[in-house]
Amino acid sequence: MKPRSSLALLLSFLAVSLMAQEQFPKYGSPLDIPIYLSATFGELRPNHLHAGLDIKTQGVEGKKVYAVADGYISRIGVSPYGYGNVLYITHYDGYTSVYAHLQRFSGEIARYVKQYQYKHKKFTSQIYPEPDKFPIKKGDLIAYSGNSGGSGGPHLHFEIRHTVSEKPVNPMYFGYKIEDNVRPLIQGVAVYPLGEESTLEGGIKPMYFSVTGGEKGLYRIKDREFVHANGEISFGISTYDQVGTSTNKNGPYLYELYLDDRLAFQVEADSFSYSEPRYVNSLLDYRHYKQKKTSYVRTETDPFNKLHMIEVRDGKILVEEGDTVNVCFKISDYAGNSSRIKFKLVGTAPVEVERPMHRRSEYLVKADGTLNSSITIEDFNVSMERGTLFRDEWIQTGQRDEKGCCSRIYRFGNEEMTTFKQFTIRIRPNEEWADHPKKYIAYIDNSGKVSSLGGKMKNGFMEVETRSMGEFTIKIDSVAPSVKASNFKDGQTVSTLKSLRFKISDDMTGIETYDIYLDDVWVLGQYDAKNALLYYEIDEKMKKGTNNVKVVVTDGVGNKKTLNLKVVY
Repeated sequence: MKPRSSLALLLSFLAVSLMAQEQFPKYGSPLDIPIYLSATFGELRPNHLHAGLDIKTQGVEGKKVYAVADGYISRIGVSPYGYGNVLYITHYDGYTSVYAHLQRFSGEIARYVKQYQYKHKKFTSQIYPEPDKFPIKKGDLIAYSGNSGGSGGPHLHFEIRHTVSEKPVNPMYFGYKIEDNVRPLIQGVAVYPLGEESTLEGGIKPMYFSVTGGEKGLYRIKDREFVHANGEISFGISTYDQVGTSTNKNGPYLYELYLDDRLAFQVEADSFSYSEPRYVNSLLDYRHYKQKKTSYVRTETDPFNKLHMIEVRDGKILVEEGDTVNVCFKISDYAGNSSRIKFKLVGTAPVEVERPMHRRSEYLVKADGTLNSSITIEDFNVSMERGTLFRDEWIQTGQRDEKGCCSRIYRFGNEEMTTFKQFTIRIRPNEEWADHPKKYIAYIDNSGKVSSLGGKMKNGFMEVETRSMGEFTIKIDSVAPSVKASNFKDGQTVSTLKSLRFKISDDMTGIETYDIYLDDVWVLGQYDAKNALLYYEIDEKMKKGTNNVKVVVTDGVGNKKTLNLKVVY
């Protein structure tokens, strides 16, 4: 075991201290109700990091949302996905606050957004007002909380970013106080043998251990005090935090691993770049998550994992016969509550273990792009850039036939594998389908479920970029979307309704465009994707008497559905 140099320890200390040295202003609350959290900053989730605080709104929409400091509205977003209705306020101290999943904007802001949408004849919008358009004072009413976009329930998603770099920063640094005396909970630990020669309890598979204890934040592995190992070993931990009286399973603030009292690994939820969230799939034990739906944070840092929240990256150790290594995980929340779990690694003699052989259909793909960055199998090609993978991987390939497909079905890896960058898939369609205009590249998961990746014809191949690994083929989508009125009938009097609502859906390539017309004049249709709902809020555009209503919806390959109705107002 190699001792860590004093220079390395100093650099680690400096990296950890940088955020603490920054001077943060004190901001007001974005809501006038007590703050309870359903999600914390930097939570580690498959495919992304949580970039702010999710503040509970008592289970309802429509709570007043206020500016936390002086500034101006610099951006307004409207989308059926992601942040939904969102406001950005640039402050004069170098930070920008973000308020997402809003139900609606307040007063003049709402009128401005609606004018923009009518001018451009589209619901989804990204608007960048001039700095003098909406000057804001601390405490100004700017919006009402909601559940728009990809939200899973009513709440306010609240962020603070560095204005210049746009990096989100932990909002707790800005003076928010939440009473919290609950320690993080530790659910399990994992130990991983690394490389070709390492063994764990005489085998080569990772081991996942249940834990017991928890009194005063002290845990231990259930029914054992030590683990036998030989070779290079790393670790994992499954844990969560509860903030104050909230029962939500939130992310801890600080993960630390000590090996013989040496800080070997540290993750701190302080700040990250928006180019980084996919790195979390490398930090997590992604394969175990896909199999068991349980998240473990791994202490081995892959060569192409550049996540800045990993402050110390030495989370593996060489264990030889006769060694004893004291292992301690310390998990802390922002309030300073912490929990620990301790156990020992005991070095054993090397063990000869039969290891699985790689088949001819497996390719070793180097993450640095120097080996098998492009692979061609019959009429199927995959190409990857340097850094697409987090580490070198053996990737299984294959091909098979199935009715209803316009090409063979090709395999490249499986859904338990993950990438950082997108890679390019190319498939040549069977000759009889080469000129069909409704083709798309389909992804088939382990359960057989088919989803669309889209794709375009290029040089005789269907081509698409994706991060999904598994099975791919070409299919035809010839079925138009479904469109149905949901709160009224053809010919009905609607003077008592606030909106006209339509259920829209598509089982293949998804909804691409959606438009509503009154007497052939475009009106604003608001799309709630997660509820498959398109609606028009009745306003001055609807005239007294009979109105012709037309809804036109297209899918990802251009299939169109038109619904014509009459209403009386």
